[in-house]
Amino acid sequence: MEKINVGVLGCGVIADSTYLPGISLMSHANLVAVCDLVEERATAASAKYNVPHVYTDLEEMLMSDIDLVVNLTHIQAHFETNLKALQAGKHVYSEKTFAGNVAEATILIEEAQKRNLHLGAAAATMLSPINLKIKSLLESGAIGKVTFAVAHHSHFGAANFEHWTTDPTWFYQPGAGPLVDLGVYALHSLTGLLGPAKAVCALSGISVPVRTVRSGPAKGKQIDVEIDDNTLIMLDFGQATFAYIDSTYTVHAIKGPRMQFFGSNGAIAVNERGAEHPLSVYQDDWKLGLKGWMDLEMGRTPPWTLSSGVEHLIDCILDPSKEIVTSAEHARHVIEIMDKAFIAAREQRTIPLETMF
Repeated sequence: MEKINVGVLGCGVIADSTYLPGISLMSHANLVAVCDLVEERATAASAKYNVPHVYTDLEEMLMSDIDLVVNLTHIQAHFETNLKALQAGKHVYSEKTFAGNVAEATILIEEAQKRNLHLGAAAATMLSPINLKIKSLLESGAIGKVTFAVAHHSHFGAANFEHWTTDPTWFYQPGAGPLVDLGVYALHSLTGLLGPAKAVCALSGISVPVRTVRSGPAKGKQIDVEIDDNTLIMLDFGQATFAYIDSTYTVHAIKGPRMQFFGSNGAIAVNERGAEHPLSVYQDDWKLGLKGWMDLEMGRTPPWTLSSGVEHLIDCILDPSKEIVTSAEHARHVIEIMDKAFIAAREQRTIPLETMF
């Protein structure tokens, strides 16, 4: 069986909780290297997942025989490290966001194309069975023309987590924040389901300016919030189809659907995590006498985690005829939305979008 040699860059919380256990079980992945600036983290990951090679320097790992770099460093480091990996001739799958702005994203896309390399970018929400089912429902006309959608992707921030194992300060510094940490998931889903957005407007600011770290090595630390922690976005998809997204570090708890689509003939609700039925559909068809909510039976669906994007990219590397769902072009469009949302909020106007995917 053909396998791809994988090197994981960054051995923090997300690596240990999701990516490393996921990659270690993939049939076409050979997890051969881990790299982290903190040697103890890399060594611990190596021991836990039986990884033969440990590095504390990316350039040393890039000189090894890995085929694919999975980049799990903090957001602010993604562009520089992704570019180094591509320039070394390695395929790349990057956690979100894979670049800091549209210009950087374009540099990475062109570098990958020039070298005939695969570049995959989180968030991999369009590989989720729930989103694939929604896509099928929308394409079949189950709720008619979509008029608007609502998506919630907020919590109270990593500093408030009870079992965080690293210093969360970077989440509240320029280049990070809830929009690129959380809102990116909702934006990938909405644009993946409704297509590229045409314009954006937003409200954004700092609502809770000082945070106290609740757990981990930085417990008790006071963090000055340097990036907006409360952002509300509206998108125009054309033909009077709109969407609203909240992306904040100001929500302790929420009840109700995580995402909803409203159409000329009905509605779709993505229910709370852990609900018996993840999807519900409302239809009002007086000709057929159909009216009311129906919980959908999803049946046995393949498991989906953040690491599903890595598995998908490996499949695409092994079979170049496959289309990359987690494309860098899609991620670049989301980056443009986020960049222009902040500008729209500051200038109190609606801004057209230029990128496509």
